[in-house]
Amino acid sequence: MKKPVAIIKEMISEKIIDGFKGKIDFYYYMGLPIARKYPRSQGKSQTPASVAQQPMFTYVQKLWPSVSPLVMEAYTDLAPDSGLHKRDWFMRGYYGKIYRYDTEPLP
Repeated sequence: MKKPVAIIKEMISEKIIDGFKGKIDFYYYMGLPIARKYPRSQGKSQTPASVAQQPMFTYVQKLWPSVSPLVMEAYTDLAPDSGLHKRDWFMRGYYGKIYRYDTEPLP
């Protein structure tokens, strides 16, 4: 069952979004700013691979506040029209998934 979403007029500030952390999820879908109830675990058991990734995810999340202002500014400039938050770009950069292409290698 799909959960209802609300299309909002414009994306709200990061400070307000942080205040709703864990309650309301804000994101862009097809260029539209969207708000929805924060996703919850459905109680299903996690795969061993998912459980194995949790310590690394937690580690990277804790790194975010220590990022230099210059690097954080670069992620801030990258984020606005991408549909991703600057923190998402940071996570992708750390995991090495920014420039990954789903194509077959050339012969």
